[in-house]
Amino acid sequence: MIFLVPLAIAVVVCAVAVWRTRTEPRRLSNAYWLLAGAMLLINVLGGVGLVVVDLLSFTIVAIALLSPLLVLVLCGFLIMNGVVMLRRERASLANSLSLLAGLTITALVVLLIPVFLSGPLWLRSLWLLGLLAAGYLGFHFVAFLGYGRLYTWLVRNRPATWVMVLGSGLRRGTEVPPLLASRIRAGIAEFSRRGARVLIMSGGQGRDEKIAEGTAMAGWAVEQGVDPAVVRAEIKSRTTEQNLRYTGELVRAEAPATEGPGLIVTSNYHVLRAAILARKTGLDAQAAGAPTAGYYWPSAMIREYVAILRERLVLHAVLLPLVAVPLPLALLIAAG
Repeated sequence: MIFLVPLAIAVVVCAVAVWRTRTEPRRLSNAYWLLAGAMLLINVLGGVGLVVVDLLSFTIVAIALLSPLLVLVLCGFLIMNGVVMLRRERASLANSLSLLAGLTITALVVLLIPVFLSGPLWLRSLWLLGLLAAGYLGFHFVAFLGYGRLYTWLVRNRPATWVMVLGSGLRRGTEVPPLLASRIRAGIAEFSRRGARVLIMSGGQGRDEKIAEGTAMAGWAVEQGVDPAVVRAEIKSRTTEQNLRYTGELVRAEAPATEGPGLIVTSNYHVLRAAILARKTGLDAQAAGAPTAGYYWPSAMIREYVAILRERLVLHAVLLPLVAVPLPLALLIAAG
């Protein structure tokens, strides 16, 4: 009887998590509901002997013991990826994100020993503050990565009456570069696989472009054998949110051929944010991803994560200090 209340709480949280995820998968908050439900359920089942708690505890301890090595491996990977990224792409802040992340984590680790051996209390508290803040951001980043994977699986077979492909910039002002070509190929494949009736290429004309991205993309798709009668070009947008809003207008104008849900095709690192933005703009569409070069993916995912944080900047500005500040502050107060 003592386990009935926690079991009931765990079942309710799990049921809410599954219901939220099934009815509207385009919410990152689903990740936290699913995680909370899983942790509560494991705790209850462990209490009645249905889950081997010793094995779970051993796994947690093993991960904790290996975490320094894992951190070093992660730092090395991020730094090497950042170097490769800057060699193959133009130098910019966005393309340097994996390098900067690796160097920042390395600095936190390297400073650990001298700070805790000989550093003053205020410096140790400051380091702990930075570590807790990094832990908070890291937790959300892992949730973002994990739910992004789950999301693509959840919507992989959703029906679509129309498919839109997001633009990403032209090469030499008129040419479709490899990344954009990958998106268009994936869009053509999804258009055929899901039995859609309209294929929309979305992208306006940048300052360094001679034609609109949507126009170049539509021409490229037709060259690949797509029937010109089903291809449309949206050429006014300059941002992802505008892509979605203007495509929504085009979809409504094409009714009844476009009545029903749609599908957004973009690069695999951009899928979850595109889906979240579609929900924000009221566009009835899920999202699917196109392959991206392996070296490009880490920096791109970090960039997407930063954009996700920016969407809820006030919320994170409140939560991060609540997580990171109390313990270092308590240490300073206790020391007098």
